[in-house]
Amino acid sequence: MDLAGARRSLEWRQHLVRRRLRELTTGMPVVRTEQRLLSAAGYPLAARITRPVSFEGYASGALPGVVISPAIHHGVAELETFASAVTAAEVARLGYAVLTFDPAGRGDSWGEEDFGGPEHQDDLRVAIRALMAAPGVTSVGVLALSYGIVAAVPALVLGAEAEALPVRWLVDWEGPSDREIITTGGTRLVPAAGHALTDEDYWRPREPVRHIGALRCGYVRLQAWPDHAQPGELRHAERMMDAAAKGTAPWFQINDHPRGGRPPRPTWVPPGPWAANAAILRKLSDLR
Repeated sequence: MDLAGARRSLEWRQHLVRRRLRELTTGMPVVRTEQRLLSAAGYPLAARITRPVSFEGYASGALPGVVISPAIHHGVAELETFASAVTAAEVARLGYAVLTFDPAGRGDSWGEEDFGGPEHQDDLRVAIRALMAAPGVTSVGVLALSYGIVAAVPALVLGAEAEALPVRWLVDWEGPSDREIITTGGTRLVPAAGHALTDEDYWRPREPVRHIGALRCGYVRLQAWPDHAQPGELRHAERMMDAAAKGTAPWFQINDHPRGGRPPRPTWVPPGPWAANAAILRKLSDLR
Protein backbone atom coordinates (compact mmCIF):
# COMPACT_ATOMS: atom_id res chain seq x y z
CA MET A 1 0.00 0.00 0.00
CA ASP A 2 1.37 3.43 -0.95
CA LEU A 3 1.52 6.36 1.46
CA ALA A 4 -1.70 7.94 0.15
CA GLY A 5 -3.53 4.62 0.45
CA ALA A 6 -2.27 4.13 3.99
CA ARG A 7 -3.41 7.64 4.91
CA ARG A 8 -6.92 6.97 3.52
CA SER A 9 -7.10 3.65 5.37
CA LEU A 10 -6.14 5.29 8.67
CA GLU A 11 -8.63 8.11 8.08
CA TRP A 12 -11.42 5.59 7.42
CA ARG A 13 -10.65 3.64 10.61
CA GLN A 14 -10.65 6.85 12.64
CA HIS A 15 -13.95 7.83 11.04
CA LEU A 16 -15.56 4.51 12.01
CA VAL A 17 -14.33 4.79 15.59
CA ARG A 18 -15.72 8.33 15.94
CA ARG A 19 -19.14 7.37 14.59
CA ARG A 20 -19.33 4.27 16.81
CA LEU A 21 -18.42 6.33 19.87
CA ARG A 22 -21.04 8.94 19.01
CA GLU A 23 -23.61 6.18 18.54
CA LEU A 24 -22.79 4.69 21.94
CA THR A 25 -22.65 7.93 23.90
CA THR A 26 -25.25 10.25 22.36
CA GLY A 27 -27.45 8.14 20.09
CA MET A 28 -31.09 8.22 21.20
CA PRO A 29 -33.11 5.05 20.57
CA VAL A 30 -34.89 4.60 17.24
CA VAL A 31 -37.68 2.29 16.17
CA ARG A 32 -37.71 0.53 12.80
CA THR A 33 -40.83 -0.63 10.98
CA GLU A 34 -40.57 -2.93 7.97
CA GLN A 35 -42.58 -1.95 4.89
CA ARG A 36 -43.56 -3.83 1.76
CA LEU A 37 -44.18 -1.54 -1.18
CA LEU A 38 -45.34 -2.33 -4.70
CA SER A 39 -43.47 -0.78 -7.61
CA ALA A 40 -45.22 0.75 -10.60
CA ALA A 41 -44.10 -2.33 -12.55
CA GLY A 42 -45.79 -4.60 -9.99
CA TYR A 43 -42.67 -5.80 -8.16
CA PRO A 44 -42.54 -6.03 -4.34
CA LEU A 45 -40.06 -3.55 -2.87
CA ALA A 46 -38.46 -3.92 0.55
CA ALA A 47 -38.52 -0.74 2.64
CA ARG A 48 -38.14 0.41 6.24
CA ILE A 49 -39.23 3.47 8.20
CA THR A 50 -36.92 4.57 11.02
CA ARG A 51 -38.13 7.06 13.64
CA PRO A 52 -36.73 8.42 16.89
CA VAL A 53 -38.42 6.92 19.93
CA SER A 54 -38.82 10.41 21.35
CA PHE A 55 -37.82 13.86 20.21
CA GLU A 56 -38.28 17.22 21.89
CA GLY A 57 -40.94 19.21 20.10
CA TYR A 58 -42.48 16.17 18.44
CA ALA A 59 -44.21 14.55 21.38
CA SER A 60 -47.39 14.15 19.33
CA GLY A 61 -45.58 11.80 16.96
CA ALA A 62 -45.72 14.24 14.04
CA LEU A 63 -42.42 14.35 12.16
CA PRO A 64 -41.05 15.65 8.88
CA GLY A 65 -39.91 12.84 6.61
CA VAL A 66 -36.85 12.01 4.51
CA VAL A 67 -36.65 9.42 1.73
CA ILE A 68 -33.09 8.37 0.98
CA SER A 69 -32.20 7.70 -2.66
CA PRO A 70 -29.30 5.29 -2.08
CA ALA A 71 -25.83 5.19 -3.59
CA ILE A 72 -25.03 2.67 -6.32
CA HIS A 73 -25.51 -0.94 -5.16
CA HIS A 74 -26.85 0.30 -1.79
CA GLY A 75 -30.23 -0.17 -0.16
CA VAL A 76 -31.83 -0.76 3.24
CA ALA A 77 -29.03 -2.92 4.66
CA GLU A 78 -26.19 -0.57 3.77
CA LEU A 79 -28.06 2.41 5.22
CA GLU A 80 -27.95 0.68 8.60
CA THR A 81 -24.14 0.56 8.57
CA PHE A 82 -21.26 2.99 8.61
CA ALA A 83 -20.39 1.88 5.07
CA SER A 84 -22.88 4.58 4.09
CA ALA A 85 -22.05 8.28 4.33
CA VAL A 86 -24.98 8.56 6.74
CA THR A 87 -27.27 5.98 8.33
CA ALA A 88 -31.05 6.00 8.61
CA ALA A 89 -30.72 6.09 12.41
CA GLU A 90 -28.41 9.11 12.34
CA VAL A 91 -30.95 11.01 10.24
CA ALA A 92 -33.88 9.86 12.40
CA ARG A 93 -32.17 11.19 15.52
CA LEU A 94 -32.38 14.68 14.04
CA GLY A 95 -36.15 14.42 14.34
CA TYR A 96 -37.15 12.77 11.06
CA ALA A 97 -39.14 9.77 9.93
CA VAL A 98 -36.74 8.16 7.44
CA LEU A 99 -37.77 5.79 4.67
CA THR A 100 -35.06 3.61 3.14
CA PHE A 101 -35.74 1.10 0.40
CA ASP A 102 -34.14 -1.43 -1.92
CA PRO A 103 -34.55 -0.26 -5.53
CA ALA A 104 -35.54 -2.98 -8.00
CA GLY A 105 -32.87 -5.65 -8.31
CA ARG A 106 -31.22 -4.92 -4.97
CA GLY A 107 -31.51 -6.49 -1.54
CA ASP A 108 -34.93 -8.01 -0.94
CA SER A 109 -36.70 -6.20 -3.79
CA TRP A 110 -37.75 -7.98 -6.94
CA GLY A 111 -36.89 -6.93 -10.48
CA GLU A 112 -33.60 -6.15 -12.17
CA GLU A 113 -30.95 -3.54 -11.46
CA ASP A 114 -31.78 -0.39 -13.44
CA PHE A 115 -28.85 1.88 -12.49
CA GLY A 116 -31.04 4.87 -11.69
CA GLY A 117 -33.17 4.57 -14.82
CA PRO A 118 -36.95 4.87 -15.25
CA GLU A 119 -37.74 1.85 -13.08
CA HIS A 120 -35.65 3.13 -10.17
CA GLN A 121 -37.21 6.55 -10.63
CA ASP A 122 -40.65 4.98 -10.30
CA ASP A 123 -39.46 3.12 -7.19
CA LEU A 124 -38.42 6.41 -5.60
CA ARG A 125 -41.80 7.98 -6.37
CA VAL A 126 -43.51 4.97 -4.74
CA ALA A 127 -41.30 5.43 -1.67
CA ILE A 128 -42.10 9.15 -1.43
CA ARG A 129 -45.83 8.52 -1.61
CA ALA A 130 -45.56 5.75 0.98
CA LEU A 131 -43.76 7.98 3.47
CA MET A 132 -46.17 10.85 2.91
CA ALA A 133 -49.03 8.47 3.71
CA ALA A 134 -47.36 7.14 6.88
CA PRO A 135 -49.03 8.15 10.17
CA GLY A 136 -47.67 11.38 11.65
CA VAL A 137 -45.49 12.40 8.69
CA THR A 138 -46.02 16.08 7.94
CA SER A 139 -43.78 16.65 4.91
CA VAL A 140 -41.15 14.91 2.80
CA GLY A 141 -37.66 15.77 1.57
CA VAL A 142 -35.27 13.61 -0.46
CA LEU A 143 -31.63 12.91 0.36
CA ALA A 144 -29.68 11.58 -2.64
CA LEU A 145 -26.40 9.92 -1.76
CA SER A 146 -23.80 9.94 -4.54
CA TYR A 147 -25.20 7.96 -7.51
CA GLY A 148 -28.66 8.21 -5.93
CA ILE A 149 -29.05 11.59 -7.64
CA VAL A 150 -29.32 9.78 -11.01
CA ALA A 151 -32.77 8.49 -10.03
CA ALA A 152 -33.75 11.37 -7.74
CA VAL A 153 -33.83 14.33 -10.10
CA PRO A 154 -35.80 12.65 -12.93
CA ALA A 155 -38.15 11.08 -10.38
CA LEU A 156 -39.08 14.55 -9.17
CA VAL A 157 -39.56 16.22 -12.55
CA LEU A 158 -40.53 13.71 -15.24
CA GLY A 159 -44.12 12.71 -15.89
CA ALA A 160 -47.50 13.67 -14.49
CA GLU A 161 -46.90 11.63 -11.31
CA ALA A 162 -43.86 13.77 -10.45
CA GLU A 163 -45.95 16.95 -10.52
CA ALA A 164 -48.11 15.70 -7.66
CA LEU A 165 -45.22 14.74 -5.34
CA PRO A 166 -45.23 16.97 -2.23
CA VAL A 167 -41.44 17.18 -1.88
CA ARG A 168 -40.03 20.20 -0.01
CA TRP A 169 -36.36 19.86 -0.94
CA LEU A 170 -33.68 17.68 -2.51
CA VAL A 171 -30.23 17.34 -0.93
CA ASP A 172 -27.60 16.04 -3.37
CA TRP A 173 -24.42 14.70 -1.78
CA GLU A 174 -21.71 14.62 -4.45
CA GLY A 175 -23.81 12.99 -7.15
CA PRO A 176 -22.65 12.66 -10.79
CA SER A 177 -24.19 15.06 -13.27
CA ASP A 178 -24.10 13.22 -16.60
CA ARG A 179 -22.79 10.24 -18.55
CA GLU A 180 -19.27 11.64 -18.76
CA ILE A 181 -18.94 11.92 -14.98
CA ILE A 182 -20.88 8.71 -14.27
CA THR A 183 -18.46 6.65 -16.37
CA THR A 184 -15.31 8.75 -15.79
CA GLY A 185 -15.18 9.59 -19.46
CA GLY A 186 -16.16 6.10 -20.54
CA THR A 187 -13.56 4.24 -18.48
CA ARG A 188 -15.81 3.07 -15.62
CA LEU A 189 -18.53 1.08 -17.30
CA VAL A 190 -20.50 -0.60 -14.51
CA PRO A 191 -23.45 1.86 -14.63
CA ALA A 192 -23.42 1.72 -18.44
CA ALA A 193 -24.35 -1.99 -18.38
CA GLY A 194 -23.02 -2.45 -21.91
CA HIS A 195 -24.49 0.79 -23.31
CA ALA A 196 -22.28 3.09 -25.37
CA LEU A 197 -22.04 6.73 -24.39
CA THR A 198 -23.82 7.53 -27.65
CA ASP A 199 -26.93 5.55 -26.59
CA GLU A 200 -29.31 8.48 -26.07
CA ASP A 201 -32.31 6.34 -25.08
CA TYR A 202 -30.31 4.83 -22.22
CA TRP A 203 -28.48 7.92 -20.99
CA ARG A 204 -30.99 10.76 -21.28
CA PRO A 205 -33.19 9.59 -18.37
CA ARG A 206 -30.05 9.00 -16.27
CA GLU A 207 -28.45 12.44 -16.55
CA PRO A 208 -29.67 14.63 -13.69
CA VAL A 209 -28.13 17.78 -15.16
CA ARG A 210 -30.59 17.56 -18.08
CA HIS A 211 -33.59 17.63 -15.77
CA ILE A 212 -32.68 19.66 -12.70
CA GLY A 213 -33.75 22.89 -14.35
CA ALA A 214 -37.36 21.72 -14.03
CA LEU A 215 -37.10 20.98 -10.29
CA ARG A 216 -40.03 22.37 -8.30
CA CYS A 217 -38.50 22.09 -4.82
CA GLY A 218 -35.45 23.54 -3.10
CA TYR A 219 -32.08 22.08 -4.11
CA VAL A 220 -28.91 21.75 -2.04
CA ARG A 221 -25.60 20.52 -3.42
CA LEU A 222 -23.11 19.26 -0.83
CA GLN A 223 -19.63 18.99 -2.28
CA ALA A 224 -16.20 18.35 -0.80
CA TRP A 225 -12.84 18.88 -2.35
CA PRO A 226 -11.55 16.30 -3.10
CA ASP A 227 -14.72 14.42 -4.10
CA HIS A 228 -15.41 11.11 -2.34
CA ALA A 229 -15.57 9.04 -5.55
CA GLN A 230 -13.55 11.01 -8.11
CA PRO A 231 -10.87 12.98 -6.25
CA GLY A 232 -9.94 15.18 -9.20
CA GLU A 233 -13.49 16.07 -10.18
CA LEU A 234 -15.56 19.18 -9.48
CA ARG A 235 -17.24 19.64 -12.86
CA HIS A 236 -20.28 17.64 -11.74
CA ALA A 237 -20.97 20.13 -8.92
CA GLU A 238 -20.40 23.08 -11.23
CA ARG A 239 -22.70 21.69 -13.92
CA MET A 240 -25.48 20.91 -11.47
CA MET A 241 -25.32 24.35 -9.88
CA ASP A 242 -25.25 26.11 -13.27
CA ALA A 243 -28.33 24.17 -14.40
CA ALA A 244 -30.15 24.75 -11.12
CA ALA A 245 -29.41 28.49 -11.25
CA LYS A 246 -31.05 28.70 -14.69
CA GLY A 247 -34.05 26.59 -13.69
CA THR A 248 -37.34 26.82 -11.86
CA ALA A 249 -36.41 25.61 -8.37
CA PRO A 250 -37.75 28.03 -5.72
CA TRP A 251 -34.27 28.14 -4.23
CA PHE A 252 -30.88 26.47 -4.59
CA GLN A 253 -27.72 26.37 -2.50
CA ILE A 254 -24.22 24.96 -2.56
CA ASN A 255 -22.82 23.89 0.80
CA ASP A 256 -23.35 26.71 3.32
CA HIS A 257 -23.37 29.61 0.87
CA PRO A 258 -26.51 31.76 0.90
CA ARG A 259 -29.47 30.44 -1.03
CA GLY A 260 -29.66 31.69 -4.59
CA GLY A 261 -25.92 32.32 -4.80
CA ARG A 262 -23.68 30.75 -7.43
CA PRO A 263 -20.21 31.66 -6.16
CA PRO A 264 -17.43 31.23 -8.74
CA ARG A 265 -15.16 29.80 -6.04
CA PRO A 266 -17.32 28.01 -3.46
CA THR A 267 -16.09 27.07 -0.02
CA TRP A 268 -15.98 23.29 -0.28
CA VAL A 269 -16.77 20.78 2.46
CA PRO A 270 -13.49 19.52 3.98
CA PRO A 271 -12.33 16.16 2.63
CA GLY A 272 -12.92 12.80 4.24
CA PRO A 273 -15.83 10.65 5.44
CA TRP A 274 -16.23 12.30 8.86
CA ALA A 275 -16.61 15.75 7.30
CA ALA A 276 -19.09 14.35 4.76
CA ASN A 277 -21.20 12.77 7.48
CA ALA A 278 -21.15 15.97 9.52
CA ALA A 279 -22.09 18.13 6.51
CA ILE A 280 -25.06 15.93 5.61
CA LEU A 281 -26.40 15.84 9.17
CA ARG A 282 -25.90 19.59 9.66
CA LYS A 283 -27.76 20.40 6.45
CA LEU A 284 -30.66 18.07 7.28
CA SER A 285 -30.89 19.59 10.74
CA ASP A 286 -31.09 23.06 9.17
CA LEU A 287 -33.86 21.91 6.80
CA ARG A 288 -36.00 20.32 9.48
